[in-house]
Amino acid sequence: MFQLDRAETLRRIIRASLDVGPALSAENSRTVAALASQVRMVGRNLSQLLHAIHSGHAAPMEAALPIWEALDERVKAVDAELTAMTIAHGLKLRKAAHLLDGEGA
Repeated sequence: MFQLDRAETLRRIIRASLDVGPALSAENSRTVAALASQVRMVGRNLSQLLHAIHSGHAAPMEAALPIWEALDERVKAVDAELTAMTIAHGLKLRKAAHLLDGEGA
């Protein structure tokens, strides 16, 4: 894709990663922490639901549905945020390594 051999592509990416800095900015780290906190809250609700089922006090499916929906929303939010961060950092690395749009030596 970059019209470079694999070794040269890796060298450029490694060199670029040293100059570009960490993959997560302070803002990204705060976002991930907030999303993780939300997932943990939903996880606690899910744990309580499973505990009730195991102890013979099964909740009706209608009661569990909001928990599953909230968990699904949080997982999708985490996935979207992490995907956006990964893409942004990858673009930053490729630009620093002069690997965008087939640029090569």
